[in-house]
Amino acid sequence: MSAILSVATAVPEHRLDARQALSRLRQFWPQLDKLEDADAGLGTRFLCEPVERLLEPRSLGDVQEAYLRHARRLATASARDALARAGVAADEIDLVISVSCTGYMVPSLDVYLAAELGFRADVLRVPITELGCSGGSAAIALAHRHLIAFPHDRVLVVAVELPSLNFQRGDSSPDNLTASLVFGDGAGCAVMGAPEAGRRHLEVVGTSSYLIGGTERFLGFDLRDGGFHVVLDRRLPRVLARELRPIVDGFLADFELRPSFYAVHAAGPRIFSAVDSALSLPANALDVSRQVFAEVGNTSSAAILFALEKVIASPEAASGQGLGIGIGPGISVELMHLAWAGTVVPKETSASASRSRSVP
Repeated sequence: MSAILSVATAVPEHRLDARQALSRLRQFWPQLDKLEDADAGLGTRFLCEPVERLLEPRSLGDVQEAYLRHARRLATASARDALARAGVAADEIDLVISVSCTGYMVPSLDVYLAAELGFRADVLRVPITELGCSGGSAAIALAHRHLIAFPHDRVLVVAVELPSLNFQRGDSSPDNLTASLVFGDGAGCAVMGAPEAGRRHLEVVGTSSYLIGGTERFLGFDLRDGGFHVVLDRRLPRVLARELRPIVDGFLADFELRPSFYAVHAAGPRIFSAVDSALSLPANALDVSRQVFAEVGNTSSAAILFALEKVIASPEAASGQGLGIGIGPGISVELMHLAWAGTVVPKETSASASRSRSVP
């Protein structure tokens, strides 16, 4: 097993509520005039720049410069807080896994974090750039696998996303509209290591990754001359409602897991409904994820870290075992068996600590 020693998140300073968001978006989609603020399923969103600036025409170079500046700032803030909460110094980190899909930088984000935070020169660095919304969960799984092999190491997982920079004012597609309604900017960071006796923390017992075949074009980005254009196929919720149950049932059977709490990627109302429908979840099982969505929106790869932070802070979820779910392009499904320190788990789960499967 590995342990999540701390989680911290960060959001930018520009706040947008549902009423303000709809007012702005009606300039581009007049059909939203019929949608009442309360019916939009929206909450608060945080933006890395003032909304007036985000709606202006801008060059790809300008967007790239903004991404580099804001991503470094938010990732550094969340990482610094996570290190402090874990009581771990930056030079004690052995592996940094950095995640982002809404921008591009070379050298990678971890190089800038090393300069800001003071990582050792020999720290291992793994940037993940193309796993989309499931990237944060996949990074935790990668950290977990590393810690099984190197149990004395400390790993820092950091995810930062700035989807607001990819707003396409000339794209009237439903995909662009949906992205504008659900996504928000933010960063999250987790410090992971071996379980520590006497310390209250979440442990990762095991993970699995599943790829649903034939869904390559259901979710992701198209890179065009003007930048990233989001792809959000309307069939996505239906596919999840149909395919998710056997995937999760197999995982629960493998780990003899009966979840008492859930940390699910805060993707939005239609995905929540699909997950609820597929898994026949108990009432209020997705409350944490729904709260995250209302408070910050879908922060893509960072969303799972926002959910985990809220689980850790929740007294109601401070015992038992849980299920973490990340959903991303592919369609890929990342699953995590979570357990609070001291929870008894079957010994055989450590032998199958991580798996990867493709579902035809």
